[in-house]
Amino acid sequence: MSELPFDFKDIVEQAQDVVLVTKATPLDEPGPEIVYVNQAFSRLTGYSAEEAIGKTPRILQSGGTDKETTQKIRQALTSQQPVRVTVKNYTKMGDEYWLDLSILPLKNKSGVVTHFAAIERDVTEQKLLEQQQQSVPKLDDLTGLYNLHGFDEIMIREFSQFSRTHNAYSLLMIDIDHFTDINQIHGHEAGDLILKKLAQSFESIFRSYDQLARTGGEEFSILLHNTTLEHAFVSAIRFRQSVQKTAFLVDDKEISITVSIGVSEVDSSDISFTDVIERAESALLQAKQAGRDQVQLYKA
Repeated sequence: MSELPFDFKDIVEQAQDVVLVTKATPLDEPGPEIVYVNQAFSRLTGYSAEEAIGKTPRILQSGGTDKETTQKIRQALTSQQPVRVTVKNYTKMGDEYWLDLSILPLKNKSGVVTHFAAIERDVTEQKLLEQQQQSVPKLDDLTGLYNLHGFDEIMIREFSQFSRTHNAYSLLMIDIDHFTDINQIHGHEAGDLILKKLAQSFESIFRSYDQLARTGGEEFSILLHNTTLEHAFVSAIRFRQSVQKTAFLVDDKEISITVSIGVSEVDSSDISFTDVIERAESALLQAKQAGRDQVQLYKA
């Protein structure tokens, strides 16, 4: 093998990812003892190499990582096997950060594990984004259906599954016709009651495993699993006719409504889940422009 024109230590020193090396034993306090950290370690944690070497990685821990993960790390170190986990640590100033942590056993020429190398990537921004998304409500307070955020997550998963299985699915976008007039004539409480009753009426037409959402003020979206455009069109017509024949009782008054519906189907040429949504929105607009109280398939 020809001699390389650089020192691997220089590469590790200049790496953006944290590299930390400890002795393999002892694992319990006061070990494992840190014998090397690169510059990325110091930038992330605030500890200089002089402050860290001779200490244990436990100086970065404060109970932020769940027990299952810490046990997984401990089992891997005890059996001297590689392991990859996500952990929460703390800087010298006490600020928390998250790491994608890979630990590798290092052997000497005799094949004995003498050290562990930890390669750590800062994933704090990604983790905080995940936590933020988890804290965002996914259900509509009024109807109990999914809201726009929750429905987008469902559509993302469905499109991802379609990319693997090519199982067709269709989307209905439903809008209550002249809903503003209902609010003005009968009041917002009556409008809210109609929204709730309409949401409940979905159960009589659609299957229990179809995904229902209120994605706008008077707009609903329905994901029909394993359904072609033609079958979705039939379901949409049945629902439109059912609504047209229903009188919604509000404060002893019967209020009749109609709905406009746009229908689209996922296509193999779609790049994103939003392509299906945009076609359904376009079809819904066509239904409104054609006079409302109609079902319209997407037409390019």
